Amino acid sequence: MKKITIIIAFILISMQGSAQLLTENFDTALNWTVARMSGTSTDAGWTRRTVGSAPSCAPFEGAGMARFYSYNIATGNTFRLTSPAITFAGATYRVAFKMYRDSGYPTDADRIQVYYNTTDTTTGGTLLGTINRSTALAPIVAADGWYSYDFNLPAAATGTGYISFLATSAYGNNMFIDSVVVSQIQGNDAQMASINVPSIISNTANGNTTISGTFKNYGLNTINNLDLSWQIDSGTINTQSLTGLNLAPGAVYTYNHMTQWNATPGLYSLKVSVSADGDSTNNSLTKLVSVASNQTTRLPLYEKFSSSTCPPCATFNGTYFSPFYTTGTNGNDLGLISYQVNWPGTGDPYYTAEVGTRVGYYGVSGAPTLFVDSKDNTTYSTAGLQANLNTAKANPAFFAVSATKNLVGTNMTVNVDVLPYLTGAYKVHIAVVEKQTTGNVASNGETEFKNVLMKMMPNASGTTINCVYNVAQPTLTVTTDLTGLFIEDLADLEVIVFIQSTYDKGIMQSKKATQALSNNEFEAFSKVKLYPNPSNGIVRIKTESAIDLMVIDITGKVVYTMKDVNSETSIDLSSLQKGVYFVKMSSQNTEETHKIILK
Repeated sequence: MKKITIIIAFILISMQGSAQLLTENFDTALNWTVARMSGTSTDAGWTRRTVGSAPSCAPFEGAGMARFYSYNIATGNTFRLTSPAITFAGATYRVAFKMYRDSGYPTDADRIQVYYNTTDTTTGGTLLGTINRSTALAPIVAADGWYSYDFNLPAAATGTGYISFLATSAYGNNMFIDSVVVSQIQGNDAQMASINVPSIISNTANGNTTISGTFKNYGLNTINNLDLSWQIDSGTINTQSLTGLNLAPGAVYTYNHMTQWNATPGLYSLKVSVSADGDSTNNSLTKLVSVASNQTTRLPLYEKFSSSTCPPCATFNGTYFSPFYTTGTNGNDLGLISYQVNWPGTGDPYYTAEVGTRVGYYGVSGAPTLFVDSKDNTTYSTAGLQANLNTAKANPAFFAVSATKNLVGTNMTVNVDVLPYLTGAYKVHIAVVEKQTTGNVASNGETEFKNVLMKMMPNASGTTINCVYNVAQPTLTVTTDLTGLFIEDLADLEVIVFIQSTYDKGIMQSKKATQALSNNEFEAFSKVKLYPNPSNGIVRIKTESAIDLMVIDITGKVVYTMKDVNSETSIDLSSLQKGVYFVKMSSQNTEETHKIILK
């Protein structure tokens, strides 16, 4: 048994566009017919979703998408999704759609076959093409994401016809489709297919950036000449004429625009277009691009959805995840939050409404499910879990984060400092977890549970911060009373802070909060001051007694030391890179760490 799942009900729609014979975005209802073709599954098969899980994804556009539940439906079951009647007039037509491809269960051949039929029967028809869900199967693609596919209908289709998507389960991940369009093929039609500029450009790759991607000959005639242009926000339109292309119908052209973009830190809208033709609706694509000013090392965030009433959770945790988590320094190299869910049956006794919010946010429908930096990385292999961690650690982070925690009685206070290297709106989430619980033992055989969520501060919605690169956020201070929670040992709490994108839910950075100094420790340094802060590199120190100091960067590396520092001494840090540093000061048996920002 792979997973325990929950079923959620959905609503669906079809809408008619003026330029096409049929347009279906699944935004409000599914006016398409669903029928089980083979197998004994009692599942609905095709349904509408607003958020996707297994794999995690959002609709390609609009509010909805169609999902085939291959994650839960046994191998060999097939379900057909059939359009309403379409009237064809003897021209040449195509069906185009978006499909989400993912790398989970890479050898499981969950697939969709596209059919054209002249009757509304649920069998037979003309097979137009086949797409596998797995990125490793035909047609092979490099990364998880939405991909465009289209197939031509039989020549000179006329009268009433139907389009069907026949889904076959191989018990792998779910399959999602969106933006189905049936249209007449134009004589001259160039389609902008992709923009290959990354959504985040690192500080090491900014400056002269090549605008690249692909466009396709979407028409019936060979394309020899066209204009290719790009524009940042409402700025200059940069146009290049391409000649002598000899691009046959259906062929794809990879472009690299001759005019590069001088990408400087900030948040931009990039629009790339080809010259207008028979169908101007597909000539342009727009992409939001954020350019970073700096980067730092990443602490990957692991969000695990599990339950003490879920037998597969016991297998996953005991056989794979726990051995991985306790290997070497893995436990220190990641931040872990375990959300104990309320299924199967009555679910885990430590379930909270805030867990339910995170379940809904990601669209989680099965346990165990493991997200690594917001991506579904549920892997039943210790080696696979290790490989995923190594990959996550290698990705740079574009936020410097420091956090302290202080528990007085049952009141937890957390202070968070954020220096963004990106511009845009993000969320700060603060999670209080208990490192080991046993009071929620139930029916699956597990006797202890790690990093179980107790409270999100102030709540599961988090705190929005509007960031401008290199501008430190004001210190965020949140205090919450932990009375009445499932906490077994107040001394066993850990606080994990993480930054999440409001645009695509990407985890930007996480941090484990350190213990704040006690009042007595603060008293010993009550008159120590570093100024100015932020600083251009020359920092003065005010102190009543001599101290030793170390300057530490955000990776933990000591970059400057000085002993017997007296009041009004200046230290020169101007040779260091801009960013956040920590000044650790010691005097006799007392230590204190101050944050300082170099700008």
